[in-house]
Amino acid sequence: LPTLITLGNVLSGFLAISYVADAWGHPLGSAAESAAREALYVRAAWVIFLGMLCDTLDGRVARLTGAESAFGAELDSLADMISFGVAPAILAKSVAQDAFGPLLHPKFATLLAMIYVLGAALRLARYNVESARVSTPGHVTKVFRGLPSPGAAGVIASVVLLRHEYGERLGLGAGLDWVVAAGPPLLGLLMISRFAFPHVMNRYFAGARSPLAIVLLLLAVVLVVEEPHASLAAIFVGYAISGPLLAATGRLFGVPR
Repeated sequence: LPTLITLGNVLSGFLAISYVADAWGHPLGSAAESAAREALYVRAAWVIFLGMLCDTLDGRVARLTGAESAFGAELDSLADMISFGVAPAILAKSVAQDAFGPLLHPKFATLLAMIYVLGAALRLARYNVESARVSTPGHVTKVFRGLPSPGAAGVIASVVLLRHEYGERLGLGAGLDWVVAAGPPLLGLLMISRFAFPHVMNRYFAGARSPLAIVLLLLAVVLVVEEPHASLAAIFVGYAISGPLLAATGRLFGVPR
């Protein structure tokens, strides 16, 4: 069962890439073709989130069923590389090129996306090595060193959704276009950084659960259901900047991270 869920993550990444490829078949120009192209980008963003759901479930199901294995860990990393490494980079590259047109040279757009892909690959490899070093019974990871690849992918996917839903309506299109274009290399660097990012589930929801944490989780769920585009963007962008912010405040106030 955990393997099937992980394979769902693999297929989610493939579908996201496939939707972006399908979008290229709708040339920019007419309103109808542009709308069809944009709709496929939105589908790609949503299936990246579907991959995150699979990525969250597979490990927990493996632990509940006693089916944890080295095979599952390796498959999970390969799935993450597709869904949270390659797929978001291709999506961001395509959306940015559509937004900026001739102002963004295709080779430069490719370079920006490549930085993200390389960051994701290095991040996943480093995580596997460091996890093996601390794989002692009872060990619970409370922080990640470097932005986790699902968090980086969530920034790109959520900003694409936010851009589609509110870009023109609230006049945020130009600013969000810049985020989609400049975000991938910054996220790639955050993934290979040593900034500490909290493991939200293990830190706040494992063991004795804080009533405040549960209330905040329920509030987040309600916000995502009621206003998914803005809520997801706020959650993932906020998480991505939390590492540098915590490091800065820790250095400022002398709190070790």
